[in-house]
Amino acid sequence: MSTALVELQGVTKIYRLGEVEVPALRGVDLSVLPGDFLALMGPSGSGKSTLLHVLGLLDRPTAGRVLWEGADVTRLNGGKLAELRGRRIGFVFQMFNLVPNLTALENVELPLVFLGVPARERRRKAREILERLGLGDRLRHRPNQLSGGQQQRVALARALVTDPALLIADEPTGNLDSATGREILALFVELNGQGRTIVLATHDPEAAAVAKVRLRLRDGRITEVER
Repeated sequence: MSTALVELQGVTKIYRLGEVEVPALRGVDLSVLPGDFLALMGPSGSGKSTLLHVLGLLDRPTAGRVLWEGADVTRLNGGKLAELRGRRIGFVFQMFNLVPNLTALENVELPLVFLGVPARERRRKAREILERLGLGDRLRHRPNQLSGGQQQRVALARALVTDPALLIADEPTGNLDSATGREILALFVELNGQGRTIVLATHDPEAAAVAKVRLRLRDGRITEVER
């Protein structure tokens, strides 16, 4: 049996707003195996984004455990968690989150800067992955000179440049027209076919349909698993 890449055991997440407790996750168990492609579905407030944040080590559970390749990382200090995220997890967001005054090439280089990769090597890696995603003629363009689909490709290149074990995408087609969204989804399918492990959250049934497994959340619980 394959060791899970990331596993949640009885994960609960409660946000405190003053004296009010707001439960976002309620005892979630989930294993993500190498090569999986999971789609998280559910209405707003169901816990999708919180679940992504816990899987991506951006947020700690209030209770329960998070295992990364079998090792309990629930209580790792912030620095060690950040290092693990930086080396092993790539993120793609609905709003692209590109740095506006940097070129496409410089945006993709950023994660490698934080990892201390020498300038020549990081430039080579960033250029290579942008060319692979069809943006070889847009290396020197800034985000405001790119279409929404091109910006999302730059964001995807930035997520992939560290060769992460896990790719996490939060509504990656939410700001795109339907044709461009389908192009981005095709890239995710291609990446998964190459062995990349992907977890995405989406409201869009068309986006969820490309995943191998669809998980439906409601009120912080996984209520349905469809393969």
